[in-house]
Amino acid sequence: LVATLRFNGKPKDAGKHFPDIYKALKGQSSGSPFFCYYDEELREIADIELCVPVSEKKELRGIVIKELPRIKALSTVHTGSYETIRNAYQALSEYISEKKLKTDLPVREVYIKGPGMFFKGNPDKYITEIIIPLLD
Repeated sequence: LVATLRFNGKPKDAGKHFPDIYKALKGQSSGSPFFCYYDEELREIADIELCVPVSEKKELRGIVIKELPRIKALSTVHTGSYETIRNAYQALSEYISEKKLKTDLPVREVYIKGPGMFFKGNPDKYITEIIIPLLD
């Protein structure tokens, strides 16, 4: 169950939108925030859904609460700055190609540890899980 806000833009612009979700939730999140990417390839301007896990479904102005479907997926964890996350995507892409796997959308990036709202933190210690849905 997630509170979501979908937009077209640069991933770095998410920082302008995430506070809207957290403000509407009044601090009632239940997990790490994540993005769902709906484009088949990485783009500068992307179709992005911002997601914040929640424990209950309730009406929120301007924010959609929905249940994401269970998926079978391939994932990896990237430790380091967002500037080097392409390396993790490249490793996943090579594995998918080698194993001849069929993938689906949306790809998820779960921000386990990253910049806070007030302090940037150390980008070398950011932890991001990349999840790529697989077709049966």
